[in-house]
Amino acid sequence: MLELRRLRYFVTVADELHFGRAALRLRIAQPPLTRHIAALEARLGIRLFERSTRTVCLTPEGELFLQQARGVISAVGEAEATARKIAHGAIGRIVIGYASSIPLSNAFSEMIRNTSRSLPEVELAFREVSTASQRQQLIDGSLDIGFGWGAPNLPAHGLQSLVSSRDSLVVAVPSRSAFAGRSSLGFCELAGESFVTFPSAYGSALNTALEDLCAHSGIIPRLGPTASQMTTLVSLVAAERGVAVVPDYTATLQRPGVVYVPLAEPYVLEQTVSWRTPLGSRCLERFVELARTLAAPLPAPAAGPEWRLRG
Repeated sequence: MLELRRLRYFVTVADELHFGRAALRLRIAQPPLTRHIAALEARLGIRLFERSTRTVCLTPEGELFLQQARGVISAVGEAEATARKIAHGAIGRIVIGYASSIPLSNAFSEMIRNTSRSLPEVELAFREVSTASQRQQLIDGSLDIGFGWGAPNLPAHGLQSLVSSRDSLVVAVPSRSAFAGRSSLGFCELAGESFVTFPSAYGSALNTALEDLCAHSGIIPRLGPTASQMTTLVSLVAAERGVAVVPDYTATLQRPGVVYVPLAEPYVLEQTVSWRTPLGSRCLERFVELARTLAAPLPAPAAGPEWRLRG
């Protein structure tokens, strides 16, 4: 196998067409340089240079080989640069799972925006995954990062999380509903309403929050149609198929026919970012470092019950 060092020596001599100047550039003595070129020629079985007492020039074979040698050296340089970027976490791939409504939140947008600015060569791949499903996919390596609701730290499974934001629940009601003009409403007032929810198999944390709110208020929920996308769920409310419990930032959808009414008794969801330890790459480490910076400090939660996803 050819030595990369000898290829570099050859290219330098070809650039200078003078062994003395090439030796100075390479910071080696001229006799060893001459021996290395001779050894390279012997290895290749061709003569690379024509030498005289006054001139050095490339042979036709040397001219052809020079193109290949430059290509090899360039490829090695690119590989070394890539390796350095990998070591610093500047390139790589991160698979991110997110619960349906979370991309609407400022916390999610800010974290992805800052990651893209800080790590522009890191590929971010996105998958919609319910909070309940994220945990197992983080454990088995299908996901690198999960954006969900109230996911706890699970040291036994190597999972960790941090709170990225705290978001209050509101009720999405049809604009022609009697509740639409209210500044707030008590959850117990919804006893006669149908609730638009995510499918039970989806494992939505919002469904579980609805169950908790119903249990706390002593009502049995009347379940209406289901939807697996937040935009569809809100559209069903606009179609007067029921009401829905959603995070307050869902109001950014600005869907005609829907009004968002706060709960009289604030109910807070903790939005979390979760990952598996040990982190598998430097770019993942840098993502978590950014997440920690952006997530802290958080304002104190509002008074009232605080939602944490049940394990």
